[in-house]
Amino acid sequence: MFIEHNQSRAIRKKPLGQFIADELRQRIWQGKFQLGEKVSETELSNEMGISRSSLREALQILEHEGLVVNKARKGTFLVEFKKADIQEINELRLHIEVPAIMKTAEIIEDHQINDLEEMIQEMKRCIASEDWFGLFAVDIAFHVFLVQLCGNSRMIRVYSIMQNQIRTVLSQLVNYYEVHKYEFCEEHEALLKAIKTRNSLKVQEVAISHINHIYHQITSTL
Repeated sequence: MFIEHNQSRAIRKKPLGQFIADELRQRIWQGKFQLGEKVSETELSNEMGISRSSLREALQILEHEGLVVNKARKGTFLVEFKKADIQEINELRLHIEVPAIMKTAEIIEDHQINDLEEMIQEMKRCIASEDWFGLFAVDIAFHVFLVQLCGNSRMIRVYSIMQNQIRTVLSQLVNYYEVHKYEFCEEHEALLKAIKTRNSLKVQEVAISHINHIYHQITSTL
C-alpha cells in the first residue's frame, strides 16, 4: 500500500496532498502514465491506499503546475503537450532561463562551479547505467540551480512554476538519448565551460543553442 510504504517521520511532516502529487509526478516522468490519459480516481485511490479527497487535492496541485487538466463532465486527464505547447515552453526558457544563466555567470563562485561539475559527473553515471529517469532528474536540477543563483526572485519564481512542465517534456526524449547518449553531457559541459569564462554573451550563445536543440528534438518526435 502507498501509505504503508512511506511512513517515515520526514514524510509525515509533508502535507499528504503534496506527497501524493510528488508520487504522481514521478510516475508521469517514468512513463507509468501516458500523456493524454484519463485519470481514474477510483482505481488510483484504491491502488495507492488513499482517499479520493486526498487524491483530488494532489490533482489540484498538478493542475496548477499544468500537468493535468480537469474537463467538465469528462474527468481529469494528463496534459498531452502539443507542438504549440512545447514552443511556448521553449520561448519561456529563452526569455527567462537564458537571461538568468547570463546573470549567474557574472556572479557564480568557484564552489558553485564545482557543484555543477559534480552534477555532470552524476549525469555520466546515469548514462553509464542507462538510468534515464535519473538523468533527466539531474538535468532539471542543473538548470534549476543555475536559475536560482541569478539573484532575481521573479525570474526564479516564474521558472519554478514551469520547471515540472519542462521536466515532463524532457521525459519524451528517452529514445533520442538512448542513441545519442554522450551528446547530453557534451552539451552541459559546453554550457559550463561558457559559464566559467564569466562572459555573458558567450553564455547566451551556448544556452540558446542548447535549449533550441532540445526543442527541435522534442518536436521532431511529435
